[in-house]
Amino acid sequence: MKKLALFILILAFAGSTVSVYAQQYDQGDHDGGNRQYYGQPNDYGPHPRDGACFSTTAPFRGHSFCMQAGERNPDLQGHFRNNISSIRVFGNTRVSIFNDNNYSNGGRDVWRTVSDLRHLSFRDGHTWNNRISSIIVSY
Repeated sequence: MKKLALFILILAFAGSTVSVYAQQYDQGDHDGGNRQYYGQPNDYGPHPRDGACFSTTAPFRGHSFCMQAGERNPDLQGHFRNNISSIRVFGNTRVSIFNDNNYSNGGRDVWRTVSDLRHLSFRDGHTWNNRISSIIVSY
């Protein structure tokens, strides 16, 4: 009887742990935060502790990918180049975004989540929406 009670207690604990874990991550989380993306909307890995996730449609929809603090991407490729509309920032992270590849032309630092880059001014009345070509994610 004691073994059965212990077994039930362990199952209850495991169930509550899984429930808490499931609440922390989206259903599409599955790549371990390794900046991998699979080409499907909202199909990116768990949010990095210190890093950022980028989405092609605001707010945080469309195709997405994540980068951890310390990563750089000098030339976004494919459907991400000049097609980012929202940035979700995690932890103690600074995201430096640039209009052109190789970190040039109009860099801007972002310290907080921006759900819609149409609200982040660039220059001459333009915004950062669909303008990012290179990114640095740092502490």
